[in-house]
Amino acid sequence: MKIDLAAFRLNALSTLTTRGSSAERGGSGTTDFLSALMNAKSALAGGTSASGGVTSLAGGQATQLDSIMAELEASNTAFLQRYNARVKNIGAEADVLTQLRTRVAELGTASQGLESLSAASINNDIKSALQSFITRYNAWDSEFDPYFEDGALLDDNTAGEVARFSLKREIGSIFHGAGNGGFAKGLTDMGVSFTPDGQLQLDETAFDAAISANRTSAVQTLTNVAKAFGDAAEMLASDGHLLDRRIDNAERAASWADANQRKLEAEFGPGAVYTRMGKSWT
Repeated sequence: MKIDLAAFRLNALSTLTTRGSSAERGGSGTTDFLSALMNAKSALAGGTSASGGVTSLAGGQATQLDSIMAELEASNTAFLQRYNARVKNIGAEADVLTQLRTRVAELGTASQGLESLSAASINNDIKSALQSFITRYNAWDSEFDPYFEDGALLDDNTAGEVARFSLKREIGSIFHGAGNGGFAKGLTDMGVSFTPDGQLQLDETAFDAAISANRTSAVQTLTNVAKAFGDAAEMLASDGHLLDRRIDNAERAASWADANQRKLEAEFGPGAVYTRMGKSWT
């Protein structure tokens, strides 16, 4: 079904521009003018006169017609600007989420450095592996954090937020320690914590003390976290998961918009209102 958006806008404008009731204006309200305007449209398009149409407009309402047409033209321009901005954001969203998905997969691979540790690993190697992982995680967080700030591109983006929350949860979970051969509070007992802005930090004194107190539990905690983190990253980056579906939806929307841009500009672009009324742009 084809909807005449121009006619819809005329009716909407009629309602918005009404001041008081028809009775208060002696029955000559905006609705009456709208009828004349639509009759004028038919007359101009068909080359014939219509009751209350061109003749009525020529009798004193031509200026009001021009004003209404100008308002409709301005409304179309504003709509087209907002639409184009939204389409641009959708395309940018697809690009950023695609990059986010790639980085999530890379982080999952980076966690393997921790998973390969054993009780035979020397202290410096254990600490170095953990510091390397922390550096990679913080780089990822710094790269994408600006996109999730209030009003930013991915603000309130469920797919992106789920990915960030899921990975952060695996690092901070106590269940990778307690009951699984590791420290009771997981990495927290090894001096690993989050700063207020979401970055990971390592208290080396606490880490050294944990290694000295129970090397086996320390290594087990690290490998437990690495395994869970890697599994989560693999799932988040997989085909058909939330990130993949959101990217696909955004890409299809951007593709549709690109294919229909000329039609949209014909409907809402410069002079479209005048063209639909059968007048040339001046």
